[in-house]
Amino acid sequence: MARRHHIRLELTVAARYLLAKKSHNAINAITVVAACGVAIITAALVCVLSVYNGFESLVGLLSSQLDPELKIVPIEGKNFHDSTLYRQILADEKDIQAVSATLQETVLIINGGRQIPAQMKGVDSLYRRVTQIDSILWNGRYQLYDPVADYALLGIGLSQAVSCRPGYLRPMTFYCPRREGKIDLMNPDSAFMEHQFFCSGQFAVQQASYDDVLCIVDLYAAQEMLEDTTLLSAYELKMRKGSDIGQVQNRLENKLQQFGLHVLDRREQQADSYRIVQIEKWVTFLLVLFILLIASFNIVGALSMLIIDKEPEIFTLTAMGADDKMIRRIFALEGWLISGTGAAAGILLGASLCLLQEHFGIIGLGGSEIFFVVDSYPVKLLWSDVVWSAIAVLAIGLLATIVPTWHIKYKILKK
Repeated sequence: MARRHHIRLELTVAARYLLAKKSHNAINAITVVAACGVAIITAALVCVLSVYNGFESLVGLLSSQLDPELKIVPIEGKNFHDSTLYRQILADEKDIQAVSATLQETVLIINGGRQIPAQMKGVDSLYRRVTQIDSILWNGRYQLYDPVADYALLGIGLSQAVSCRPGYLRPMTFYCPRREGKIDLMNPDSAFMEHQFFCSGQFAVQQASYDDVLCIVDLYAAQEMLEDTTLLSAYELKMRKGSDIGQVQNRLENKLQQFGLHVLDRREQQADSYRIVQIEKWVTFLLVLFILLIASFNIVGALSMLIIDKEPEIFTLTAMGADDKMIRRIFALEGWLISGTGAAAGILLGASLCLLQEHFGIIGLGGSEIFFVVDSYPVKLLWSDVVWSAIAVLAIGLLATIVPTWHIKYKILKK
């Protein structure tokens, strides 16, 4: 109880010292500057983290147009063989609405003297139900085969690179190495399988990892090129509405792991992209904290001048029985009040700006919808980031009180 009374007393004295008029106006000015510096940098922290959250959400939104809700891939290697056992396991899962089998391989596309490496993805007839491919068609139509020819959907960037668009009468030639057999040095062309495709359409995901390298063909044509009609790279799954994707993923993982298969959700399918955003986010967070550390010297200056200004009061408190620890705690609380006031104001300012941007898009990208996926800077405020920002600011504020409060011990108490 006595300890609580002492803390209340120390906090009361610290608040009085902060709010009371000082003998020199410069001390008031420095205190205000210190609090404003903390507030501005705290607001910057909240805004920076929220912008990165917005870009992370944007990555997820874009990738969801071609990435399935769940994807089953081999743990080792890149391909596996289709199996009735795997199909039965998936059929027994009532929360799965559709299953699409896909096969992906690197190929070389040659068209009119242009030679472009690309990622060929063979898909079956259920692919349109599993993904949102129809919503991102830029030009042409979704058609992968007919009785006369095979067709390919090209990413918009890849289409420009190979100089092929829907309606062109000349087909593209796809080449990929044979999976088995020896190379005949007298006839090196025999080491490659080739297949001709007409361009039926172009799609645009607004991500280079798709638009610049991906082409979608019929699964059977892709398997023919790889000389194996049971070869697959993945099962891509669409869940029923209202299903718990996490629980379905865990159940399938437990059943399929023994067969060397792994189940990925959308975040895991784009692990590299999310990892890059997270690294950039926290590196930027640390850089802004370093700026805050420099700005905290204002708190050191304000406390040092306040201690000098309050020397008579310190001697009075000492005469009344206050020990050196109590006096140091008073001024430490003073520093915390300065940083805490700045942190509270900064969080309020930063959160308000982020919420306004998130819901009203005040700051636009200044471009046409043709070039930008969104009209304004993407922002997503997470209160966990606000908490981490507050903790970091208060921790640095605590460090900023060490030097001036230590000064009390040697410059005043020892007189």
